[in-house]
Amino acid sequence: MNQSGIETLIGAGLWFSTRKILSAQTKQEIRIKPSLVPFAWKGFLVVLLGIVVYAVSFVFRFPLPSADSLLRYAALGLIGIGLLGVLVGSVRRNAFTYLITDSDVVVKKQLLRRSVRRIPFSSISDVQVSQSIVGRLAGYGDIVPVTKSGYGLVRGTEQGENIVAAMTDVPNPDKVADLIMSRLRASQVT
Repeated sequence: MNQSGIETLIGAGLWFSTRKILSAQTKQEIRIKPSLVPFAWKGFLVVLLGIVVYAVSFVFRFPLPSADSLLRYAALGLIGIGLLGVLVGSVRRNAFTYLITDSDVVVKKQLLRRSVRRIPFSSISDVQVSQSIVGRLAGYGDIVPVTKSGYGLVRGTEQGENIVAAMTDVPNPDKVADLIMSRLRASQVT
């Protein structure tokens, strides 16, 4: 991939870092974090609901003063619960890290349990990208590296079966899939 393609990915919210390998060569590694939208949207909605309820408590006056204060306390409670939801979503989001190196794709999940899945480019034949309507609007989607045999990374094709090594909620999934495919082609040349 040329330098401008990497700069485009960096500008798109993907983190780029390099690390030294023992053989004095540099290996480029692209670190990707999932989008915050799918993890925290419910918390944002609860915060907005709390703000609306708080505004309503000032706009409409109720005959009993205790009803006004009760409504304000409920609104503040909703705002607090919503902010807690955003915080929990942010913590869950930070549990996922995806790395694209020169030789493989790494899917890391670590919150209470730690899981690392390395997918070497030699076993990848295709990259599947899927986006929901909300994902298309917010600019995130899922990426699944598919093995040559079709087994190992994707278990079957039946509905309800699990995808073992999916990169979920990736920002700009088409660009990331293009990067994986370009690195795959580069690894086949060498």
